[in-house]
Amino acid sequence: MAHRTAAPADAGGRIVTAAMRLPITDLKVGALLMMGAVSTFAFLDSFAKLAGQRVAVFDVIWMRFLVQFALSAVIFNPVRHPGAWRVNRKGPQILRALIQIFATGLNFAALGYLQITQTLSIQFSTPIFVTLLSIVFLGERVGRHRWLGIVLGLLGVLVVTRPGMEGFHWAFLLSLAGVVIGSGYNILTRMLSTTETSSSMLLMMSAVPALVLAPLAPAFWHMPEDAGTWALLIGTGCFGTLGHYLMILAHRSAPASFLAPFQYVQFLAVLVLGFAIFGSVPDGYTYLGALIVIGSGIHIWRRERLLGRRNAAALATGDIP
Repeated sequence: MAHRTAAPADAGGRIVTAAMRLPITDLKVGALLMMGAVSTFAFLDSFAKLAGQRVAVFDVIWMRFLVQFALSAVIFNPVRHPGAWRVNRKGPQILRALIQIFATGLNFAALGYLQITQTLSIQFSTPIFVTLLSIVFLGERVGRHRWLGIVLGLLGVLVVTRPGMEGFHWAFLLSLAGVVIGSGYNILTRMLSTTETSSSMLLMMSAVPALVLAPLAPAFWHMPEDAGTWALLIGTGCFGTLGHYLMILAHRSAPASFLAPFQYVQFLAVLVLGFAIFGSVPDGYTYLGALIVIGSGIHIWRRERLLGRRNAAALATGDIP
């Protein structure tokens, strides 16, 4: 057996996880920051839906990334924070940002026809497709418990979309395609997290789309006719920046395995905003499907967390060659 550095353990020989080492106050701060981040994303989708009722989807997408890049450049001032701009793996970073363009565009297009609770319910299936893509591209092994979570999650998506039934809308396919493509973004984020800083990934995910879409602006950009439309467009970028920045702070305060379940607070935020702004009330199928999808996501998260602990225990005892 090759010797490896043992994972930390307490006096009783139990494995000490990252969450266990952090003070309770840090975990609480991390949870609050994560809930703030996903609630901010609920505002982002609401503003994008409102803006999409006034201008073309291209305008909403471009302004969302353009404003986010401008704000991110101010937050991570290259003079004061030169390290924040250091990119070690340019190719994967650029690919990740390009994927984000398509995922965002499909989501914003779907928002033009669906309730934000419906699109979010489908977005919650992201862990399912991330797991499936991990099998294909990362060679991960998935046991029967996670396969159960995948099957249940897909069932939940079918309940929300109701293909072949009266409540089905073709825009569900846009939302689902955005989730599948966006799962590639999550896979690349996981791969890049070992070599790239969170600040460089935040900058690249906004800079690349802003620059790539700029040459298309003369053909597709429509000048907003009033201050309200400008406010909505700028608001999408502001909420996008704030949400991602809060998420960075959350992950600095607590490990991802602890924070994952708090993302589902976004559904409550979307429920409130959907009713307050659009007067929309989800039907029973949306509630049921969302519940199934969220349940499957939590099941997959629990299994991944359990496997992580088992691997840490094996590493501590030297059972991993």
